[in-house]
Amino acid sequence: MRKFLRTVPWLFAATALMTAIKAQAEYEIPEVDAEKGAIEAEYRGASHWGLPRANEEDDLDLLRQSHEVEFQYGLTDWWMLRLTPNVEQPDGESIELASIGVETQFVLVPRRGGTFGLALMAGYGPNSLFVDGDDPDEFEFGPVIEAAPGPWLFTFNPRLFDEVGSAQDQEWLGFEYAAQARYSVTDRWALAVLGFGEIEELVHAGPFEAQTHVFGPSLYVFSAPEAEQEWSLGAGACSV
Repeated sequence: MRKFLRTVPWLFAATALMTAIKAQAEYEIPEVDAEKGAIEAEYRGASHWGLPRANEEDDLDLLRQSHEVEFQYGLTDWWMLRLTPNVEQPDGESIELASIGVETQFVLVPRRGGTFGLALMAGYGPNSLFVDGDDPDEFEFGPVIEAAPGPWLFTFNPRLFDEVGSAQDQEWLGFEYAAQARYSVTDRWALAVLGFGEIEELVHAGPFEAQTHVFGPSLYVFSAPEAEQEWSLGAGACSV
């Protein structure tokens, strides 16, 4: 069994416009394929600026920084596990543990450099056990879809989520998504447009303007194809 360490540092800067909404934390674009024995560590960080000023009567949950480290292990070529702790620094406060996630992913159609791949992921956030506060536990599930015609890679990860436990106040399922359109300029770097969104409750989705959707450009730099350890670096910006 061959094992290798793949480190993927990810730096993402999110810009919040002058609106009274929550600045988003870090963002994840999952991949379909798994490899038995492969160990991957991925850092995703975000800095937020342009935050609206809040007075004593405002109830705004604004972030100044957020940091997330994801550890992934391939149990087989079709099954992987992920553990993801997340820390945040609300505006004017100290850094604190905000959430922790445990995920599993099953590869249904491996891509392996081909043109199509499909996986199914499910995750659980046991916030009531590890995070101070009244945040409910959360369960989520959905497919990971990849299409790669020529130099393009399109990724779409829609997910349904449900709050669990005594602190939950959801009436029905919520919806989240992560999407990417990436163009490989060379083997070493690529350009992309990323999109992320959330609807807290599908039965009360409201107008598009009341939902959370963020989009922005990104730049990827990859390790050389012959490198013993694979790595990649991504940087981008989004408007909320």
